[in-house]
Amino acid sequence: MKKTGLIVITGFLLFLIFTAPASAVLTNIGQGDTVFLGEEGLTLTPSVFYSSGGVTDTQLAYFGSGANPAASAPNYVITPDKSSFYVDPNTFGDKSSAWYSYPNGSKNGHVAFYVNSPSLSVKLYAVRPGDSFDLTNGKVVKGEGLDFRIDSNLYPIFTRSGVAAGDDGVDIKFQDEVGATLTALYDCTGAVVSIVNIHPTSSVFYLPSGTPACVWDTGNDAYKMGSYKVWAECNVNGMMDNLGSVMGETTTAPIPSLAAAATPTPTPTPEKTTAAKTPTPVPATTAPTPAPTDAVTETETPAPVVTDTPVVTPAVTAESKGPADLPQTPLSLYTAIAGILAVFIAVNVLKKE
Repeated sequence: MKKTGLIVITGFLLFLIFTAPASAVLTNIGQGDTVFLGEEGLTLTPSVFYSSGGVTDTQLAYFGSGANPAASAPNYVITPDKSSFYVDPNTFGDKSSAWYSYPNGSKNGHVAFYVNSPSLSVKLYAVRPGDSFDLTNGKVVKGEGLDFRIDSNLYPIFTRSGVAAGDDGVDIKFQDEVGATLTALYDCTGAVVSIVNIHPTSSVFYLPSGTPACVWDTGNDAYKMGSYKVWAECNVNGMMDNLGSVMGETTTAPIPSLAAAATPTPTPTPEKTTAAKTPTPVPATTAPTPAPTDAVTETETPAPVVTDTPVVTPAVTAESKGPADLPQTPLSLYTAIAGILAVFIAVNVLKKE
């Protein structure tokens, strides 16, 4: 089953590689759009610049917080490359807010665009019928349906004019227990769901469409018990290439709870208890041992009379104990001695005769 799962996922990856359309529309910046530090190759469309009476602005100005662009002098002015604009962190890093078309646009309140620093984080959510909850710092039990929540300010990128579904976006990086990075997962219906090129439409966005849904069925046979790593990255318009892997901006740290707890933790099953029954004693059965000739019985019998006639000791049967094993009493001892003496005397008498 695992082998089949890998084939399906790999095929889906190749499909994305060969059929995804170009992402040029993500570079088109219109008047009032938000651009992010590190983006490059942007096209500033004519709407960015104020035009009136046949005169079009060619500059952009930053006035700072609290300033009145219509009456104040700008703090910073640039002449941008309209066809390949780069949001250079060195220039815009401490100037994140509104930039105005200049010189005429500022007097007329014409905002060219807004500059912002990217922010990105990912959380793990358990999805159950009628309920979902944050499992980022919890343990994952095999069989749980999971979703990923992207918390980010990057969503304005994906509202730019002309953006298509196959364009670049936020990628959920998913590394399985053998270190392979997957681009799609099996959801709880068995369907394959892409976890790359995600286009968040709000600051809090659940895969795949914005509301909590199972995108990872941990009970699927394709996923074995082990450690899994999940993090998010965004390299739209070279953002990550230019800023680097900045935690919380262009990438996120792996979800620690998932790596530590992907091995299923079985739910303990309470042991069934029943009322203890008192067993009925069963008398032990042992093989009967014949009582010795001198054993005491319920009815007392007179002690045997000692005569000169030798006393013959009863033969020991297979089930009886030998004389040496039987408890001796003084009476039986005297009887034995008397018998021996009688035999000895009889033998001597015969010899004399």
